[in-house]
Amino acid sequence: MSDANMITAYSWSAGLFQQELPSSLSDIQKRAKLVNEINTPLVKGKNQLANAKMLTDLDATEIDNRLNEIAQISIPYLTEQIDDKLRKNILLRLWTGCMEAAKATRFTYVAGIRDGAVIEAPISIEYRRSVFNLIDLLSKTDQIYGSGVESAPAYKKLVKEYYSLNGVSSNSIIRKYTNEYLKD
Repeated sequence: MSDANMITAYSWSAGLFQQELPSSLSDIQKRAKLVNEINTPLVKGKNQLANAKMLTDLDATEIDNRLNEIAQISIPYLTEQIDDKLRKNILLRLWTGCMEAAKATRFTYVAGIRDGAVIEAPISIEYRRSVFNLIDLLSKTDQIYGSGVESAPAYKKLVKEYYSLNGVSSNSIIRKYTNEYLKD
């Protein structure tokens, strides 16, 4: 999200649903494991090769299938008895916060594909600073999204990926639980 109006409108919509992180997800490691568990089913679906599409390209049936699958996966993690729509809302906001922060803390990004080969380019400090200005703003208005951002370092450790916080504000929520995979 790159526009303050979109971020504000999103935060209003988030406020219409669950505003606080359910207590069953208070543990940072548990949140990271949940995000890791739902990542592949959400992004790729059950038949990973056949369904490797952008989320925006999915039809309503496939969206429902993926959301139902992540809701089922979340039951051992998100143990409160809550409405299925609310469960899915929490999962999507948590996943989005964690994955946006995890991607913004990488050292490189996919700049394109040339002759079938992936071309990577370094993530600059200026780019990371710019992205985290938005991530931090949304984290302040949506506690569940912010809890996802906060869990990004634990997610990086879980998937054994080094990360950088160069350019990220010293008071960003992502700095709360850093670990040995931080390499600046």
